[in-house]
Amino acid sequence: MTKKDNKTIQDLKRRLLEAIRVLSSEDVLDGSGHLSAKIPGTETFIINPRYAGVLADPADLCVVDFSAKRVAGTEPIPLETVIHSVIYKSRSDVGSVLHCHPRFSILVGLQESGLVPFNRDARMFADGVPVFPNSAGINSEKLASQMLETMGDHYAVFLKGHGIVVSEQTIEGNAVSAIRLERAARDQILLSSFSQPKPLTDGARGRLRSRMDHPYRIWPYLLYQHGIKSKKDARKLTRSMLKQIWPDEIKL
Repeated sequence: MTKKDNKTIQDLKRRLLEAIRVLSSEDVLDGSGHLSAKIPGTETFIINPRYAGVLADPADLCVVDFSAKRVAGTEPIPLETVIHSVIYKSRSDVGSVLHCHPRFSILVGLQESGLVPFNRDARMFADGVPVFPNSAGINSEKLASQMLETMGDHYAVFLKGHGIVVSEQTIEGNAVSAIRLERAARDQILLSSFSQPKPLTDGARGRLRSRMDHPYRIWPYLLYQHGIKSKKDARKLTRSMLKQIWPDEIKL
């Protein structure tokens, strides 16, 4: 492995653990979920071990190939690692995958209406969040392939009575998508207690690609809010992410 490759992997591990801390603080990820990130230019990905990701150190993270086999690391990998490998094999647009069991998303996945794009968070998923009807743990390639067929080209899928799978191009965009999905589900449950959620008739435009690849407003804020980065470092990250979107307009 070259120094450049090693630097890339260490950077991915740092970002992965930061995202796990944010997702745990936001009550999206608990002790049994898993987050992964594809290693660019390879058919491998990094994933947290088979215990609460928030307890893991960089050395505990494992490298897994697209056949769901561990190729680096000594910790046990999640039983549902195949969820990640099947998605990466089939979706070249995906750079990060999350499977978790957030309370409100599970409830909405059980509702006949599914997720309704009725507010700012939910409209990110205006193209729909399909429901995979099997609630079993997805620990075989057969089940994972069936889940992927249900997911199609969407960025998220409900696992009925079980949890969710969310994917994005970047670790940060994936975490933000999952947080917004859970917030939308929570608000839908709340609204359903006294009214009928209805889709927005205007502005339900779905995700903004640039903001999900580089969520320059919400991600640095979340890192600062949860005490992962100082205000100074969060500001620096904001400008760095802006620079990737508008390189000619932002001076670092």
